[in-house]
Amino acid sequence: MTTHKKEIVLWHEFDGPGDTSIEVLEEICQLYSQRNNVRVVTEVMSIQELGRRIGEVAGTDLAPHIAFVPADMACYYESGKYSQVPGDFVEDLLDSDALATMQVNGMQYGIPTLLGNHLVLYYNKDVWDEAPQSWDAIAALQPGLQSKGIIPIGADLEQSYWFIPFLTAFGGWLMKDGKPDLIHEPLLQALQFVLSQLEQGTMVSLNGSTDLLETFISGEVGAIICGEWNFDYLSQHMKDKLGVGRLPRIHGQASVPMSSSIGMIFPNGALEGDLREELRSFARFMLSVECQLKWADQVQRIPANSSARRLVTANSTPNKAQILALLQESRPMPIDTLMIHNWVAMEQGLRTLFEEKNPEAALGQIEKTLHQALVEVGAR
Repeated sequence: MTTHKKEIVLWHEFDGPGDTSIEVLEEICQLYSQRNNVRVVTEVMSIQELGRRIGEVAGTDLAPHIAFVPADMACYYESGKYSQVPGDFVEDLLDSDALATMQVNGMQYGIPTLLGNHLVLYYNKDVWDEAPQSWDAIAALQPGLQSKGIIPIGADLEQSYWFIPFLTAFGGWLMKDGKPDLIHEPLLQALQFVLSQLEQGTMVSLNGSTDLLETFISGEVGAIICGEWNFDYLSQHMKDKLGVGRLPRIHGQASVPMSSSIGMIFPNGALEGDLREELRSFARFMLSVECQLKWADQVQRIPANSSARRLVTANSTPNKAQILALLQESRPMPIDTLMIHNWVAMEQGLRTLFEEKNPEAALGQIEKTLHQALVEVGAR
């Protein structure tokens, strides 16, 4: 029996039943532990808890050595007391575009491991002959689908991330000249459109980690807007019935989702501690072609390592090839410390939209929430 003299603690949020990524993460950690005199201990939690605990590091110093986080959490570098990642750690394994997904003000605060995180349209081939190209096409077939007890399309509209493609279809975005830029006519138009689709029964909003997936698999919903990270789970359950397409156009305009990465951060100055070399070794192992292909082959994720990604692209199924192609049509998520205020404001606004069924009230809530937050941080 191997006795490990050193221990690396790793936090992550691969917690939903539809996110099979936990299987590969645990396998890689076990493999690294077997090959090195270092034990890697993982702890899983919700994304909300992960964000809260990372945000409390500066006050408590309670932190893991590594956390797997969505790229925008690189912006928590102050509250999480992140180590900056030296250039010689992994630059030979990642291209500049991948590295940029976890840079804040030109400083590297994380190591991208998986790319993508973009929303796509999954459709049931027993319901749709092909991916619906527009919301007009969806509306045209709605009566027939409803007569069969099928809701045309689903999404998780309580999550700000799912709202972004509706905002972009009306010409909106979140940042301009380094500041949040949410209060404008495109935002109101997007809120009005979302509410109209929900009220008409064209679309249903369900929890993206559970109900959205299960109602789609059962055939109660004909198509869903959901993340590339759920592709493996849906493929396992739907097999040949599963199709992948781009998000439907709205009034002739493209719905452009965000993309980002998931990567490793090093809270509480972990890279300045006694485990610096072990953490570097683990990070490079995670980015090796061997491990990157595990993510791709076993759970259908997109490697950050450019060599591994080329191999995946050359050997993809039609559905996977479509997901990879749609990544190129997405828009990179802004990595900015002020972005958190956009997310919070949008969540407040969407909650108001659901409760009051009033787009103007939702817009007012977003404006109020965002204004108060920016005044507090002196950003207006």
